[in-house]
Amino acid sequence: MKFLKDPKTSKEVRNLAFAYFTPDEFPTHRMLQELMMLDPMGAERDQIMEIATLILPWCRDGNYGCLFDGTSNLSLTGKVAHFELGYIPESAKELKAAAGFLITNHARKHIMTLPRALRKRNVYEEVARFLDIPGGQEIVQESYAQLRKFNCWNISIVQQYARFKQSRIRSAVFGNSRQFFIMRQNDRADLDDMGNDIALPEVTQHAIMNYPLPDHQTGQKYSPFTYLHTDAARNLCGTVHNVASPEMLYCSSSSGEHFDRRARELRQSPSVVEGIIHHANRRKDGETKAH
Repeated sequence: MKFLKDPKTSKEVRNLAFAYFTPDEFPTHRMLQELMMLDPMGAERDQIMEIATLILPWCRDGNYGCLFDGTSNLSLTGKVAHFELGYIPESAKELKAAAGFLITNHARKHIMTLPRALRKRNVYEEVARFLDIPGGQEIVQESYAQLRKFNCWNISIVQQYARFKQSRIRSAVFGNSRQFFIMRQNDRADLDDMGNDIALPEVTQHAIMNYPLPDHQTGQKYSPFTYLHTDAARNLCGTVHNVASPEMLYCSSSSGEHFDRRARELRQSPSVVEGIIHHANRRKDGETKAH
């Protein structure tokens, strides 16, 4: 009882009790909101009730509550964890900020708790748009500065280089990267800017500007790109031809007709992976017969 009542050790008892809670036994955001609304006390009673009203949309039965309230139904322990923020509308800026913080916090904590000998990969798809999320710049900078110490390979994909060039994370990304995959560029000024930062040879810049597009090729089509690996002793630089598999072409096609048909086909498949393999190869066989 002395250990329980002593202010110096009472928190240890509390922490021990919480350590044995199951996920569905922890207090939830909805419980806090109900307590604030039904039992506000003190001189700040009106302010507490106002705050309770403002956080109501973030409860489980609100517009945003499914992401933040209740027992988590998402695990990061699988081989791949993918988060798509593109479906959040531009008008929901508060949701974008909260979702970005929540995802990054969970992912960062998970990476730091994994064994350091285990190789991890952290991919930012269209990093220029990720910077539009409040706090996005700090998230990317910390990833490149800190997570590499935990054997984490950070990858940033940039489609619109002009937006990325003006961002403050550009120096952090370039300064902490050793591998670059550069597709065809149409703007010579952007290519010159990249060349100054990563020491891209003039002959390589000329080759990048003249890479043929797959639409202009005959026979087996490919997508050329430059691979650059910087090293203290000697840089490795050359052109690579990427020939996409039927499965990749089936997944990446963005035409309206194919998008709708693919959605129907995958819904009818027992699993997404099996559906992609089956329909991609069936489509390939059909095209071969047509030729």
